[in-house]
Amino acid sequence: MLSRRSVLRLLAASAVSPSAFAQNPAILPAKRPGELDIHHIDIGRGNSTLIVAPEGHSFLIDAGSSTSSLETSSPPRPNGSRRPGEWIAEYARRNGISRIDYSLATHIHPDHVGDLEPNCPASSDGSYKLTGLSDVDALLPIETHIDRAYPNFGDARPLDAPFAANYLAYLQSRVRNHKRVEAAKIGSNRQIVLNGTEIRILSANGRIWTGQGETSRSVIPAGRALSAEEQPNENFYSIALRMTFGRFSYYTGGDLYCDTHDGRVPWLDLESPVARLAGKTDVAAANHHGYFDATGSEFVRALDAQAYIIQAWDVGHPGPAQAQRMLGEWPGAAHHDVYATESLPANQLTNNRFVSHFRSRQGHIVVRVSANTETFQIFVLDSTREDAPILFTSQPYRTRS
Repeated sequence: MLSRRSVLRLLAASAVSPSAFAQNPAILPAKRPGELDIHHIDIGRGNSTLIVAPEGHSFLIDAGSSTSSLETSSPPRPNGSRRPGEWIAEYARRNGISRIDYSLATHIHPDHVGDLEPNCPASSDGSYKLTGLSDVDALLPIETHIDRAYPNFGDARPLDAPFAANYLAYLQSRVRNHKRVEAAKIGSNRQIVLNGTEIRILSANGRIWTGQGETSRSVIPAGRALSAEEQPNENFYSIALRMTFGRFSYYTGGDLYCDTHDGRVPWLDLESPVARLAGKTDVAAANHHGYFDATGSEFVRALDAQAYIIQAWDVGHPGPAQAQRMLGEWPGAAHHDVYATESLPANQLTNNRFVSHFRSRQGHIVVRVSANTETFQIFVLDSTREDAPILFTSQPYRTRS
């Protein structure tokens, strides 16, 4: 039993009033047939989003497992008794998922695919370690996995790092065992099939959809060697996609960014043209956790989302300018709701002018879209507890499409 002081401390960290907590002690009701759920899972160590389609099929976007220091990042959620990938699988099971129909790694960084720790066991065939995404696969079999380019990365090779080598070994093991691994098909709205929805891939591997068929173009200048400053990083290669469900729309784009080094390398801003392709959306995940180099002015202007979700776990998530523009904190500007899976104390101190206006600052964030697609609600669940009771329930939003 939590003491009154502990409850109040928990509520303050979650930006939820005591009266709201008293009115919402329940567990999230099971999804009804015809509804769409988007779960932004707070594991405290990276990104993971579980989409449960109207007919029950599942789509997992990322399954991170960062080993960053607790001095600068959040603790494991709900606790450290299991690895983050195991907690993701357990969360999915609690929401009625027994297998993953599609998984997708937006890009190859530890907080999206898994890092290596001393306690990571070997896979059944001994060819890789279980972490992040592969931990999920060991517990909830994944039918089809989508990578940004595997096996032909071209010039956009993954980092030469143990976590990347482990992820590639996992993909190679899947192929050897006749499990599907596919490269993202830019422009396709048929690669990921969840009945009742349309999911279109807008960018991957540094290429962007042309708007026609499944054709894409590179934004990297051709025909010359790139300087050190011009070299894109792994985040630049992220997969971005737009999902529509009737009148409802959703955007997510991994760690795409808009930092042009103060205009010296303008084409590094892949975030803005991708956002223009996506157009106005009801709900959008903030690129790169709302970090200083992403979630720029054109991103917010083009998407104009009713609600932004920040999948945060680091002391720098989000940046103050990013928080301000997502909220619309200017006189006369359109206001948007902002929800964050985490907001560390240091970020709250330096960013309090804006973070104090967030609808949530800790917890799983679940978007539930009605079967008629005319409304959706957002639930915040307590990620410090395995049973994840409801901390906050929004009023219904009306879809705009």
